[in-house]
Amino acid sequence: MTMQKTMRVRSADLSVDDPELRRQLMAAVSRVFDHGMMLLGPEVDAFEQRFAEFCAMPYGVAVASGTSAVYLALKALGIGAGDEVITTPMSWIASLNAVHQCGASPVFVDVGDDLNMDADLIEAAITPRSKAVLVVHYTGRLCDMPRIKAIARRHGLLVIEDASQAYGARMDGRVAGGWGDAAGFSLNPMKVLHGYGEAGMVTLRREEARDRVVSLRYLGTINKETCVEVELNHKPDALQAALLCVSMDWFEGWGLKRHANALRYAQRLSGLVGCPVVPDRQDWRSVYFDFTVVAERRDALLRHLQTRGVEAKIKHPLLMPDQPAYAHLPRPRVPRAHHLVHRIITLPVHEKLTEDQIDYVSDCIEEFYRG
Repeated sequence: MTMQKTMRVRSADLSVDDPELRRQLMAAVSRVFDHGMMLLGPEVDAFEQRFAEFCAMPYGVAVASGTSAVYLALKALGIGAGDEVITTPMSWIASLNAVHQCGASPVFVDVGDDLNMDADLIEAAITPRSKAVLVVHYTGRLCDMPRIKAIARRHGLLVIEDASQAYGARMDGRVAGGWGDAAGFSLNPMKVLHGYGEAGMVTLRREEARDRVVSLRYLGTINKETCVEVELNHKPDALQAALLCVSMDWFEGWGLKRHANALRYAQRLSGLVGCPVVPDRQDWRSVYFDFTVVAERRDALLRHLQTRGVEAKIKHPLLMPDQPAYAHLPRPRVPRAHHLVHRIITLPVHEKLTEDQIDYVSDCIEEFYRG
């Protein structure tokens, strides 16, 4: 195969080069500057209401980051010392840190071919100490939520969604963040629905849990002065809320473009690497936060792509229980996750990619395996 000259393909492009998007963002900033309420305020209230309505949840509470969101969702539902939280070994470390900071113990369930928690294995992991299932919609793809919810109901367990990568993903007419008792979202610049700094959202089903998150995000205070529970600062700022309301208006177009990119990859790469299933029609079960494929000789492929200008990445090279900070935990038996973590590689899939760039990345992979 004769390759064209090297093309740079970035893993993300966070610049704001659309004139209309830039105009709307600057107008949102100007409105906040006009009234001067930089923390909380009307933009945060409006964003919370709009976000909760999108997720078909009664309540939304904006917080400072996605990590804060998952942590506060767990804490607000009473997860604490002595409790076990059933979760996946495959996620960014924020998911496990949130469980640990609540004082609970993680119980890891292996993953399936979709890189998400294998619902078939959950019931075997339940013990008398089990309090909740923390699902992670990894790479933007929804877990098997109907089955997981049914299992949780049978055993009286809470369900918390780490939906940090999956805003907008849906199954059976319900969206990520609208399945469980609560959910945490990350909304930083890398996410499909993105702000322009750190931001997060908690969606909740019960009013008392909402009230507790509102208190916890403000250092465990009521009326912003009287501290009733020891906690740190997780407050959101008005600028991010204002900018995220603009992002919500643009989200569907971004999602459609990511789907088109994922479909083009799947059509080009089938038979070379293991690709996620991408339907011909728009199917929002995944929002393609990442396009993660399973590849033999993964590390050599990564080096090849990088030399060809492609910013492919490994997300993440370690399972959460294999991180050095958690060396004290018992080693979980998760053979599928251990097999996959050495073979997964993430290709650029963001909405600014051109068809030529998708084809170039695909050509580079074909060059590696067939050249």
